[in-house]
Amino acid sequence: MMNGWVKIRPWKGSAYSASPGEAVKSPAVMAMPSALRQAFRIPARLARLASHWAMNLAFLDQVITSGGNFLCGVLLARTFGTYEFGRFALAWMLVEFMGSLQFAAIIQPMLYIGPKQADADRGGYYHAVISQQGAACAVLSLLVWAGVTSAGWLWPDLQLHELAVPLCTAIIAYQLYGFFRRYLFARGHALAALCSDVLRFTVQIAATVALPFAVPGATAAAGIWVVTAACAIAAALGFGFFGRFAWNGATFRQVTARHWTFSKWLLPSAVMYWMTSQAFVLMSGVVLGAATTGVLKAAITITNILNLLLLALDNFAPVQASRAFHVGGGTALRRYIMWLASLTGGLIAAAVAALNIAPDYVVHVLYGGQYDDAGHLVRWLCAPLAIYGIGSVLIIWAAALERTRTIFLSYAAATAFTVIAAYPLTLYGGLSGVVLGSLLVEVIRVVVLLVPLIRWSRATKAHGTDSDV
Repeated sequence: MMNGWVKIRPWKGSAYSASPGEAVKSPAVMAMPSALRQAFRIPARLARLASHWAMNLAFLDQVITSGGNFLCGVLLARTFGTYEFGRFALAWMLVEFMGSLQFAAIIQPMLYIGPKQADADRGGYYHAVISQQGAACAVLSLLVWAGVTSAGWLWPDLQLHELAVPLCTAIIAYQLYGFFRRYLFARGHALAALCSDVLRFTVQIAATVALPFAVPGATAAAGIWVVTAACAIAAALGFGFFGRFAWNGATFRQVTARHWTFSKWLLPSAVMYWMTSQAFVLMSGVVLGAATTGVLKAAITITNILNLLLLALDNFAPVQASRAFHVGGGTALRRYIMWLASLTGGLIAAAVAALNIAPDYVVHVLYGGQYDDAGHLVRWLCAPLAIYGIGSVLIIWAAALERTRTIFLSYAAATAFTVIAAYPLTLYGGLSGVVLGSLLVEVIRVVVLLVPLIRWSRATKAHGTDSDV
């Protein structure tokens, strides 16, 4: 007892939830009658149930999202063939690159800083963040339109001019959809986020199935329009949950400054992440041709079952890791990361085993004979994705401590290797070189992240402190 109050500690029953609390077994609590002790523990038990419910919804949502992306990828591959599907994949990489900038500058700070806001400040904070998102959509979409239009003028044979307007619109729709999806998870509205994703992929799958009948001989531009329309509809639903917007210039400036402090290392990291994750795929198109890229993307689509697990982490782990450190300090964060690493490792091992049972048969059933070469790629791609899973957990640890410079250094090291090795590995190794390069990139990132984690963990234990050491 301290001044009449019972001391509360972070709940340790599950490493997932760091915010719910249980009463310490102090003499004052133990002296209570049994019925009163049980009543005293009800809030903690309810919080525990809510935490598990949110985590289950996060995984279910990611199953739907990854499953929808997988199915749409298969349908588009069968509709377009290897060449046009390769064109679509290369064009969509630009949308994903702009999405990586959005994630670094807006979404990732929101996931880690938002939970630390006082209740009275939370509404104004999220209104400032959505203002940032609107400005980002305007700037990035105009840049894409100008860039693709200019490229189409310089290289008319590539028919890039027909992709300028679809890609410009796709930037806006895709980013708004991604923002509202993460916002709903950050505010604890996991069910609403699930409904948004169900709506998106219901529309997208139906439109993809109808595409070859409605537009015979459809090109990559038609596929981009399909995804854009589905994202726009889902974003409209997400906006309905946001509530009435209110502008406050002072809050906007404060939030922008705080986000810049958080993101100044993440923005160059996002560029380098895109380079390291997509450079070998892009190089396959430049060196080996669009058809080869189509085969590679077909294999990547199948191995994205691993991304289902890793992307699910982003729905709940950043918020929970940040809250663990905010409430329980370094000790609580270390326990949480250990639990998260063991969970992620076990799920990845099971997924890799499943993918290696009969990949050639799966490729033939899903894509037909023109993609048969993708079977062996499925086995090979499991290795870099498994290492990437380890890196994802390490990034959650570093971001929870707001050590974004550590994340930057990991990407800088991987990017240096990519710049040096991407072309020769692709030229002389073909698709085998592409996979080997991807594996080495992830190994470099993990090593650079793991060293400071080990030092931090040892320092935290040695000092016996719950603060960042």
